[in-house]
Amino acid sequence: MTSGEKSPSGLTGLFLPALTLIAGFGVYFLLFRFLVDPLNPDPAILAPLEPAFLWETDVVDKAEIIAIELEARYAFAIPSVLISLVFLAALIVGFGQVLPQFGRLAIGLGAAALPAGAVIGYFEQHHNPVRALVADCAQASGKADCPLDQAVQRMPEGWLFDAAALDQIRFLVSYNSALSVAAIGLIGVCALFVARTVPANHLDPDYLNRRRIGLETMLVVVGPLLVFSAATTHGFYNFSGSLMAPELAEDFRHLASSGTAYWGAVYSTVLIVATAPAIVSVSRDGIRASRAALPDGTFAERQAWRQAQGVEIALKEKLRLAVAILGPALTAPVLDMVRRIVQ
Repeated sequence: MTSGEKSPSGLTGLFLPALTLIAGFGVYFLLFRFLVDPLNPDPAILAPLEPAFLWETDVVDKAEIIAIELEARYAFAIPSVLISLVFLAALIVGFGQVLPQFGRLAIGLGAAALPAGAVIGYFEQHHNPVRALVADCAQASGKADCPLDQAVQRMPEGWLFDAAALDQIRFLVSYNSALSVAAIGLIGVCALFVARTVPANHLDPDYLNRRRIGLETMLVVVGPLLVFSAATTHGFYNFSGSLMAPELAEDFRHLASSGTAYWGAVYSTVLIVATAPAIVSVSRDGIRASRAALPDGTFAERQAWRQAQGVEIALKEKLRLAVAILGPALTAPVLDMVRRIVQ
């Protein structure tokens, strides 16, 4: 690309990527929200379970019970801190590396996606039946039969877990959800502009290389953020089970694992839907550029040219992207396995 040329900007070439995203999210909502969504159970079937907390059993060692509670807090709080740090990295990559390549419109849409995603993420946690069954009731619900709410009511005075601690946990749940969905909105806007059709006169290797690096960096950042988000969900859903007698906590843990697995699958599915058009577009434009540069070249020569110019997603990069995309879906099984090994 010469100094007088600019990278394509505006709405040019966005129709097909936008249509692909709409169709992909349509399939997602069909599958998850209507067919296999475990977060919409029949309340008559999943009646509240009656827990028995450790301090109500033969375990009377206060220090041991407090240590178990603190361990549960750390399992929830540590990935919450990591979410904030990685979210800052996502902002830096999105607004400092990816979106500026596509002009003010892209930056504006990215900025608008952040508060929109945060609002959606904040409120979605308040309409979650599994949350009420295995953790706590949403604030101002007027109910007192959720495990953590019962723990606050039934815990002896002078212990660490109280209403203030539960309020802090509730805040972190909404905060983490807001950051996660805001990040999904940002990566969606980035992927939309990366996926758009590039005109033939803009198939410059430098521009294509910057676009590829931006996509890969954004995915590598957002993937771990959603892994940490699934980890916080795992810690939150299993918090109450940690406070219960082991033989009575198993039913709660099964529901907690199902809820965590659901959210991990949701995050991975959203990343696949949002980024697949961009990944395909980057690969396709690299092939187009090699054909334009070597019209009479062989397949091997064109592939070598793409690798030399940095416009092809290498195998190791494809594996890294696959891990980033599938990481959220694998979080729950891995954490469950680790918990069983530790116990």
